[in-house]
Amino acid sequence: MTRTTPARDRAVSSRTRLLAGVSLVVLVGSFAAIVFSDRTENDAPNQVVPVATTPSATTPSPTQPKPKSARIPVKGIGAYDPDGDQSENDNEAARATDGILTTAWKSERYRSSFSKTGIGLVLDAGRPVRANRVVVATETPGYTADVRAGSSPAGPFVSVSKEQRVTMRTTFAVTPQSGRYLMLWITSMPEDGAAAVNEITVSAAG
Repeated sequence: MTRTTPARDRAVSSRTRLLAGVSLVVLVGSFAAIVFSDRTENDAPNQVVPVATTPSATTPSPTQPKPKSARIPVKGIGAYDPDGDQSENDNEAARATDGILTTAWKSERYRSSFSKTGIGLVLDAGRPVRANRVVVATETPGYTADVRAGSSPAGPFVSVSKEQRVTMRTTFAVTPQSGRYLMLWITSMPEDGAAAVNEITVSAAG
């Protein structure tokens, strides 16, 4: 039987305590690592996974149809000549509204300078109307004119369009104003000295 000495017992006891301490440290460290790992996973912010979306097709807004123009029947009834003899080939006025491009109302011929403030072709709509467009076709382009409106064929007339130089086909945008009579007011002559209106049509917004 081996006998132990007190010194040897103390050495064995020290080693045992040392091994126990190391084991405890390892155990505590492992437990701390597990707890830290678990908290890290739980504390990590939620990751938002982007969801692919398909852009929705934009429904085009419905297009508003443009208002149609309604033709206003008119008849050429005479001329307006306030600075002259009150006549300007009045008997030909109906040719400007007969629907035939080869016929025309013509002013008198002015061989020298045109010194009048203007002369006019008067149209009768038969009732008060609010025109918004007048189209003039002519075989003598180059004169200037505007459109006027009134309640009597003898005037007074007020201007309802801008003055334009007339081409073979000219559209006048008219500011609607109630009146039974319209007039193409001519303020200058073309090169040959006589202005013709082969056809004139009047429209209103429908």
